[in-house]
Amino acid sequence: MADAALEDFLSRVNEHLPGLSRDKFSNDSWRYQDRPTSEGLGLKPGVSVDPEKVVACILDVEAYKENVKYVEEVTVTERGDNYVIYTQKVKLPVLGGLQFSIKLEDLGEINGYRVVGWNQDDALTEALDKKHGGARTEYNLGAWLVKPDEVAYALSAVPLKKDVGSLKYAVMTKGADATASSVLSDNIDAMIEWANRA
Repeated sequence: MADAALEDFLSRVNEHLPGLSRDKFSNDSWRYQDRPTSEGLGLKPGVSVDPEKVVACILDVEAYKENVKYVEEVTVTERGDNYVIYTQKVKLPVLGGLQFSIKLEDLGEINGYRVVGWNQDDALTEALDKKHGGARTEYNLGAWLVKPDEVAYALSAVPLKKDVGSLKYAVMTKGADATASSVLSDNIDAMIEWANRA
């Protein structure tokens, strides 16, 4: 079962999901509390996927580097029957290097979607060395929601301010909102292509 922060995030995602277009890729974003970046949600309708294959790819984190854009390194800490805890290093357009440790969980079926969600492991993320992989994230929540004819991807994350300094932090937080649509779209496309190859 998802932790409370992830459950709350999923409830916000589910509020926005019905309003997205089912004709073409669309996305939405919203502010939550006083967080410096918006939470984002992208949806690609009109696809043809096997939800179980997509979920299997999402959980195959060791293969991210070869199959998911922006991923530079993945190190698994722990794996269970329906979850994996791992550290990921990414390099994003405008934002540069980011790294974080998260718990990724298969949450089963929710509202007709196969759902995989994640939340940051704060202790493991804090222990990462910012000199080797870039800024750590202050928080990092997300989810994949998959049906045979649509794939949605949602994300809420921000770099840790002390890792980047005030000026770069301002650029990164504004840049995250500015590039959110393309990052969401790229991730969805990459995951669909990977699942179709699997």
